[in-house]
This record gives sequence, structure tokens and C-alpha cells, in this order.
Amino acid sequence: MSDPALIVLTGLLVWAVAEAVLWALVRSLRPTFQWLITADDETPDFPADLVAKYGRLSFDPEIGWMRRPETTGVEQTTAGETRFAIDADGARVNPGWTGKTSDVAVYGDSFAFCRLVNDDETWPHFLSHELQTNVRNLGVGNYGMDQALLRLQREIGRLDARCIVMAVVPETIVRIHSFWKHYFEYGNILAFKPRFRVEGGVLRHYAPAVRSLEDFATYRDKLDQIRALDEFYATKFRADLLRFPYVARLALRARRLLPILGWLLYGMVTGSPERARRRAFGVVLADNARFTGRLLRREDARTLLRQLTIEFARVCRSAGKQPVLVVIPQPVDLRARLRGDGAAEQVFASLADVLPVVDLTAKFAAQPAQALYAEGALGPHTSAQANRMIAAELAAALRQATRGLLGTADDTMGTRAHA
Repeated sequence: MSDPALIVLTGLLVWAVAEAVLWALVRSLRPTFQWLITADDETPDFPADLVAKYGRLSFDPEIGWMRRPETTGVEQTTAGETRFAIDADGARVNPGWTGKTSDVAVYGDSFAFCRLVNDDETWPHFLSHELQTNVRNLGVGNYGMDQALLRLQREIGRLDARCIVMAVVPETIVRIHSFWKHYFEYGNILAFKPRFRVEGGVLRHYAPAVRSLEDFATYRDKLDQIRALDEFYATKFRADLLRFPYVARLALRARRLLPILGWLLYGMVTGSPERARRRAFGVVLADNARFTGRLLRREDARTLLRQLTIEFARVCRSAGKQPVLVVIPQPVDLRARLRGDGAAEQVFASLADVLPVVDLTAKFAAQPAQALYAEGALGPHTSAQANRMIAAELAAALRQATRGLLGTADDTMGTRAHA
């Protein structure tokens, strides 16, 4: 056999072995790390028991999902268990303040809800003490501003609160572009959500593709619409699919895939899979943050965020309530700031002509990072210590935004005395 032929044969053999090894590796690691996706994840099945459980716990046909009233939950952190409870009205329980006057209501995502801390360690709870009013916590994990706005529209007629806080992370600019969360947060297959688009200069609302539990069985019939309304299928999901040829796909997404596979293999070899999983998930979060950065620089994405903010302010003011936007940074946002990337702060600052904006990024950046966040399976969230700091910052900002109508920690009369 000639030398060129031998070289080609050797190359083909090495390639075939590499393909087989990567196939086996992905097959082995996929069950424990949902962010490694294969062709099977393009159209996942929905087992009947999974759908039934989702229906009992959180499915909402208009908003996507919401915690059921009078339910409880336990979350694991690296420091131990934390617990939460939902009251009869669907708000997080606020110990010591149940049934008391509520001048402030909080909507938003998991940083509003305050995952990974107990009910008496959330910033709405601490803010209640600062303002001497029951700050109602109506945040829901993984919401974008769009979903929080829809929940507010549903509930605003029942709210006594005179101040409505919309609390989001900068990644909300990604979430408002999602229609099926699975295309950005792989494995989150149940999370079909509504979204808005700016069409002809105005917001157009698109209801979720799945609007009943029965729709899960036929969602494939709507895949064309789902993919047309969720840009991440084309720009992210398909690029991350692991399938033949594995070597080529690994090379194209080496920045993401090599460290993930490396950490997961390290966990297998060392017998410390949970630590390795957290490090691999950190790679996922960093990769997702790059998409956040891109959208923050896209004019059409900023326009959608602005239009949703305008609509939030309009809904509040039409009901005689003061809107306030609060931005809480994730660790990836603080790292971006350290790199000199101020895109997020600039975008949210540009909304100050619409409503008061309280961006806590600079405040967080001035604190020791290790004290700011609790660690859990789905990423870091603000710690009890950070939540105290948030409450102290917001108390002053909310008093100013509401022209002093909200109380102080010394005002034991409550805010209604000022009305």
C-alpha cells in the first residue's frame, strides 16, 4: 500500500474511532446533564405522568406556568435545604406580614421570588420591615418581563399596592425572545410560553403554542410556528446538537463543548460528579450570557424590551399605581462589568425616561462576590445577606419614586396613615 493511501486509511480509522468514542461518551453523560442535546431532543416525547404532574403543580394556559396557591417546596443549596411556601393568593408567604396592609407588590423572575433562601430571607420580606408594609412577592422562577407583565395584567384589579416593582435580571432580554424555553434552556421541555413581538411599531401578543394539557400530545403539529417565533432554534439549539459527525460538531462549538465534556469526565474519574456538574453548568451559563450580550447590542431586541417596559408602566399608571423597574445582576453580569462591558447597564439606564429604574449592578460590584449568592442546581441566586442589601437600597429608592408615601422602619403606623 502506498504512503498516501496509508495516510488516508489511518486518518479514516482515527476519525472512526473518535466518532465512536464521542458517541459513547455523549450517550453515557447525557442522562445526567440535560444541556448535552442530541437529535432525540429536537422533538421530545411527553410522558403522560410528567404532563399530569405539571398540570397539578404549575401549568398555566395563558402565561406558561405559575406556582399553585397553598403549595410548598424544598430547594437544595450547597449550604443545605431551604423552604418556601405559597399563600392562598399565589404570593410567596411573607412571615409576620400575612394579612397586613400591602403598599408594594413585586413581580418578576426567580430573583424576585428569591430562590435558594427561606421565606424570611427574601428581599421583599426584608423590604417589608424597611417600609413597614406587607411587600407581596409575586415573582415566578424563569419568567421574562413579558410573562410577569401578563400576570400583573391579570391581577392588578385585585391589588391594594400603590407601588408595583418589576424585578428582573439582564437575561430577561433573552427570555422575552423565547417561545419554547427548551430551545435556549435545553431540557426545559414543558416550558411553552407566550411572547410579544414589535410589529408595525406596536406590541403583538402571541399565546403559548401549548394551551392545554392535551396540546402536549400534538405540539409537533405546531413546530413550524414555534420555530418561527423562537429564534434560538436556528441560532443556538441546532448549533449545539450533538450528532454525526461528532468531531465536526465538537470542533464548531469547542468553546462550549470541550470544557463541559472535560468537567463531566473529571467528575466520573474523581468520583465527584456534583462538583463537576456545577462547573460544567457554569460553562453553560457563561455561554448563555454571550447571547444576552448580543441581544443587548441589537436594536430590535432593545426595542422589544423598551416596548414591554412602556406597557408595564402604562398598565400600572392606568390603575393609579407607581411602576418601578429593578435590575438584579447575576454573577455573569458582574464578570461582564469587570471586563468593561457596560451594555446591560446602558440599556436599562435608557429606560429611565419611561419609569424609575433601580439598577443594583454597581452596588453588587462593590461587594465581596462570595457573600452575594447562594448556589443551587439551577445556578446562583441572591443570598440572605445580599437580600438585606437589596432591601436597604430599594427602600430609599421606592420612597423617592412614590414621593415619600411609603413608610420607614420607624413608622409603625403603616403607610395607609399617609393616604
